Amino acid sequence: MNAHLPAAAEPRRHRLPGAVLNCSVTGAGPAVLLLHGWPQTRYAWRFVQPLLEQHYTVVVPDLPGFGASARLPGGYDKKSVAAILHALMSHLGFATFHVVGHDVGGQIAYPLAACYPASVSSLIFVEAGIPGLGHSERAANPLLGGSWHFGFNMLDDLPELLLAGRERPYLEYLFRRDTIGLFVTEAIGDADLDVYARALAGPGAVRATMGYYRSLPADIEDNRALCRNAPLAMPVTVVGARYGIGLGWLDSVREAAPAVSSHLIEDSGHYVPEEQPEQLVSLIGTTIAELP
Repeated sequence: MNAHLPAAAEPRRHRLPGAVLNCSVTGAGPAVLLLHGWPQTRYAWRFVQPLLEQHYTVVVPDLPGFGASARLPGGYDKKSVAAILHALMSHLGFATFHVVGHDVGGQIAYPLAACYPASVSSLIFVEAGIPGLGHSERAANPLLGGSWHFGFNMLDDLPELLLAGRERPYLEYLFRRDTIGLFVTEAIGDADLDVYARALAGPGAVRATMGYYRSLPADIEDNRALCRNAPLAMPVTVVGARYGIGLGWLDSVREAAPAVSSHLIEDSGHYVPEEQPEQLVSLIGTTIAELP
């Protein structure tokens, strides 16, 4: 048993068409699906889940290719991953649910909401946006203030070669860098880094998780088509962090949804679910409470 999680949150594996997902379901009430970012796992929600499950049913999967979920041979474009997650929620018996996506999880949350609007009651992007819309191309361009890791992670074969046996130093650099890293440094300590490093060092994990970056050209085309044909009608919120991406992705979300609310969390870097879980849970609760 993982010492960092309560027994009730222990996950189980769910066999779906085309994928096996590791997922926990806790609490009672309206369902909230939490989608973690890269390079993390469902462990990223360890502080949010116990707070949220007091009022909601909280569904927390390892995304396909991450953690203890299956490494797929391909199909890491966000539209395909969204289909798997929709199948998971149907498998669990949830016809409608709220979605909270951090980082890459937010990129998946968009096609999930756009392709299955009858299922998604509300959508919250946390330090995330929609590739291909707004000025999102800046995120991948370090000359314009974006992060270099987009280009590195998109390369074929090289990340697998260079990161073999060096997963922990790479993650330590990402989490502890001054720009778009942690502001609350103790939120991801040495033991937590070990958890993420072990996950990334698993067989096929680097290849699988880099697939989310290598799929970005396809995601951009998919997102532009969805934006033209399926504007989001559900309540949409963008949550940024003062010392993370902030609201730099807000324009991309506004292009896809007619009404978007936004919030900037102070005293947090990019990893809001771990740095400021109480504030994030409060925002989630407020968003759901304001629904008609």
